Amino acid sequence: MDPYLGHLRRRRLENPAVPVTHLLEEIRELGYTGSSNLLVRYINQGRVEADRPALSPRRLARYLLTRPDRLKDHQRGRIEAARTACHEMTALADLIHRFAVLLDRADGNAPC
Repeated sequence: MDPYLGHLRRRRLENPAVPVTHLLEEIRELGYTGSSNLLVRYINQGRVEADRPALSPRRLARYLLTRPDRLKDHQRGRIEAARTACHEMTALADLIHRFAVLLDRADGNAPC
């Protein structure tokens, strides 16, 4: 898909709702020989708009479960991007943080 990334980005900027079938026809004219399923996955994973690969669910979960003071700046940025992209992710991140606070040894949090 990489040889067609510039074309796909340009088309999605012009019209974010351009049908995948149109994009497929256009890149086939440019020489694309792959399947429509690959194009659909590429678009659904956000790889057309992103400058780097999409964050995997496993890696995002690891970031969310890491103590905030131990996160690197780019990891915080990825969490923040996920939070702003989806209000459910904001709620999930808040719940995970509150649960982690309960597990932290502190005054008033006695072990069972």
